[in-house]
Amino acid sequence: MKKHLVLLLALSLLLPLFSAGAAEEPAIYTGQSRLDLRILAEQSTEAASLGIVPKNRTMEILEVEPYWAKIRYNGKTGYIRRSSIIDTSVKTVNPATTPPYSTVECEWLAWVFGDAPILTAPQADAEVLITMHDGARLALLDIEDGWGRLIYHRQYAYINTNALSEIQPINKTYEAGSDAPLAAYTSFYRITTDESNINRMLNLQVACDRFTLYTLSQGDRLDFNKHIGPYSRSVGYMPANALVKGEVVQSYGGGTCQVSSTLYNVILQLPGLEILHRRAHGPAAAPYLPHGADAAVGNQTQNFIFRSLYDFPVRIDGTAQDGALTIAVYRAD
Repeated sequence: MKKHLVLLLALSLLLPLFSAGAAEEPAIYTGQSRLDLRILAEQSTEAASLGIVPKNRTMEILEVEPYWAKIRYNGKTGYIRRSSIIDTSVKTVNPATTPPYSTVECEWLAWVFGDAPILTAPQADAEVLITMHDGARLALLDIEDGWGRLIYHRQYAYINTNALSEIQPINKTYEAGSDAPLAAYTSFYRITTDESNINRMLNLQVACDRFTLYTLSQGDRLDFNKHIGPYSRSVGYMPANALVKGEVVQSYGGGTCQVSSTLYNVILQLPGLEILHRRAHGPAAAPYLPHGADAAVGNQTQNFIFRSLYDFPVRIDGTAQDGALTIAVYRAD
């Protein structure tokens, strides 16, 4: 009997260790489902179903990737498409340690030398998504084994660092006197030569050029519609396809939503730039960015407004070349 008691006592002492080892993966966000959806065993629409999340139910979000999110609901853990989440419902579990939903931090800003393909995988024989040319600027999430990683629409993409003429680390300490940006982000756009898209590409450049008109000191606001607009021929904008309430229409300044949305992804990385107003495009969202990472502009309700809380001035710099729209924020002192 004594042996049994000793064994039971030993097991009771070990139980906390076993429990700690089997602790659940912590959630970083919570969010509601946009519709009834299947929890998938793998990141594939063909994967086995592990359970169902009913419409408008709150689930835990464990990981976020460009197309997929790893979630937990009713004891089941698996994957769903990000587009299944109501992005406005997402809440950060611990704001002190986790950035806002959709934040993707870029570690490097780089410039292309010669011709450089953007590939689906970090290997030379991978599928080519788009080709960059000399001088194109790219914000890279990270670099590993000679490959820079970025996001192309809703997937990871890669570029060989041998094709880059300069690679600059992001100035994450906000050091004065550095010529490196405080944050940067790249989104990709179509480069077809139909008239509407030619105008759209022109509008991207017009919007980027208008950033040079403004420097933000502490307390200053940037109102995208006011400062980067008005979206009219007098400013240089042309009619092009624009996404309005989920529908594609012709509008002066069509394409500027991609500029505001790319800027939004830069601002998410900078806690000293406070977002005052942001409106998503709607359930379909903007296809050139991961779902929930866009900021629509163009009318009274669709606008992107933020202000600087930094005790130093900042400026915004944008470039559009070869299908890559890159926006960076710099110290301006």
